Amino acid sequence: MVNFKKLSQLIMHPMVATKKYNKIILLSHMRSRSSVLSHILGSNSEISGYYEQHQRHTDPFYEIKIKANLLQDNSLSYQHRYLYDKVLHERFDPQTLEAYKVVVLIRKPPSALKSIMSMGGITNSLWQEDPYRAFAYYCHRLQGIINIIEKNKIDIFFVEADDLVEKTDDVLNELSVFLELDSPLTSNYKSFGKTGEAIYGDPSDNIKSGTIVKTENHTKVMIPDELLAIAQHYYDRCQKLCAKK
Repeated sequence: MVNFKKLSQLIMHPMVATKKYNKIILLSHMRSRSSVLSHILGSNSEISGYYEQHQRHTDPFYEIKIKANLLQDNSLSYQHRYLYDKVLHERFDPQTLEAYKVVVLIRKPPSALKSIMSMGGITNSLWQEDPYRAFAYYCHRLQGIINIIEKNKIDIFFVEADDLVEKTDDVLNELSVFLELDSPLTSNYKSFGKTGEAIYGDPSDNIKSGTIVKTENHTKVMIPDELLAIAQHYYDRCQKLCAKK
């Protein structure tokens, strides 16, 4: 089905529709603090995009679809250098990473799995009831990231989620250099039209604060030790692979 509102945005902005932007992709998983990093990136004057686009990067028209989304959201202009998207599910992954500046963000299993389940309480979904569901998603997603990185011999920028909170300035300074930004990234960020909407990112109030917030550990959520041990194996493999890039 044609979305005529989005199509009209492209027609009204022909220079944007035809411009060849550079692209940034964030490969990550749910509850990795990807929303806050996305908002930090999207608040930079050179980058357009701050949320999960839910577009298949194998679709030959994905770039024009992303442009249409961002134009409708008043978040794209001809002056931007980069289009940004984050991908948290394998079905949206590109086959090759050659066309992108690639950032990988992962969170350690205990906090990641507990946060996924706690999110289920906010969105009233099945995630809150089943640690095995959260575990299966986390391990499958990290394996998917491992697979795509192994197939692509390119430089990536790796971020451990705790470092984003605890070593914020160092991480953002290094990421600014990696992305070759004229204006460095800062820990303060803007709120946008889709900020706080569950389908596009973090549905909690923390994302609306405009700065990085160190969140609670969700201590009431219990994850079986055997699941944490297996998930740690996937985390370690992904972390070691990214460290080599």
